[in-house]
Amino acid sequence: MKPTLLLTLLSGAALFQAQAQTPTPATAPAAETTPAAEKPKLTEAQVNNVLSQLKDLEKAILNQRGTTLSSILAKLNDAVASDQSAIKFFTDCDVLVNSERKEASKAEARQRAEMVERNMERKSKAGASADDEEGDTALALRFGLRYLILTLEAHEAKDEDFKKMVPKLQAYITDLVASAPKLKGRAMNTLNRVCGGNSPVIQAFELDRYLTRPHWNRNPTDFGGMYNQTLLFVAKTESPESMATLWDSRINNEAAFRKEQMAEPEYLLWVKNEVPALRWERATFLYDDGPSAIAGMADMLKVIKEFPAHADAPSWVQQLRTSVNASSATPATSDPSATPPPTPNTAGTN
Repeated sequence: MKPTLLLTLLSGAALFQAQAQTPTPATAPAAETTPAAEKPKLTEAQVNNVLSQLKDLEKAILNQRGTTLSSILAKLNDAVASDQSAIKFFTDCDVLVNSERKEASKAEARQRAEMVERNMERKSKAGASADDEEGDTALALRFGLRYLILTLEAHEAKDEDFKKMVPKLQAYITDLVASAPKLKGRAMNTLNRVCGGNSPVIQAFELDRYLTRPHWNRNPTDFGGMYNQTLLFVAKTESPESMATLWDSRINNEAAFRKEQMAEPEYLLWVKNEVPALRWERATFLYDDGPSAIAGMADMLKVIKEFPAHADAPSWVQQLRTSVNASSATPATSDPSATPPPTPNTAGTN
């Protein structure tokens, strides 16, 4: 090989190697990151030791938690026992939250307690008449506290015991509807406040984290929530055959309660617009989750026939048509009034 050719090849190889070793801005390596700390490796003895301690701690936590909640539930049950007990209990909670924790003077706290208790008693006495617009505040307090007790019990119930809440909730609903004439106006606001986000009772005992049970509604007057989230949810697995009756109970109870809460013209509008919608919701629920989809479909058709003038009727028709097509081996035309194409006459053809 000639010397000049050899030098050329060597210089080219050196240049190529230099370019390969010198990164360009486009291919420069990213900044080094700190590697994640390696998880500790425990010996079998260490694992057993930690798990044993956790078992003991869990037992202690559950015992302390049970003792704390038992004490709170006992106080709530005592408060529900009478009107005066409920008023005093609510007043004490209000003063604790709105005076003592805000470091108000003893005189200011005493004045607030007197004001709250006097106001509660005045409203309660005014509510002795079923026709009074303010309603019976003490009775409302007792219902609110009663529902708060149920909510705490539901939160603490194990999954396998949750169904035991059903008869308690049904008894509450029955009593709530029966007392509806005395729970109108301001009393209704008081009832909802006891379990609401700004409840002095919940704030006084720091209960908010104990009121998050799945399949349980916190609102003490939400019939839809109480039935859909709890009663119907449990019935799906425990007694599917009872779901149609439960739905009838839900509609009838809410109608009876609203009749006492609303002015007559408002109630008539509610019956006109909302009862058919609830009937449709019942039918579609039974179609989707009931023991017989055919029976649910029949109920859907029945609702459409009974309420053809309802604003939602066109969408009901479309929804039922979709359900029928989905259940048919040969889907029907989307427009039943359309004229089918003529069948070709093939007579005499070869």
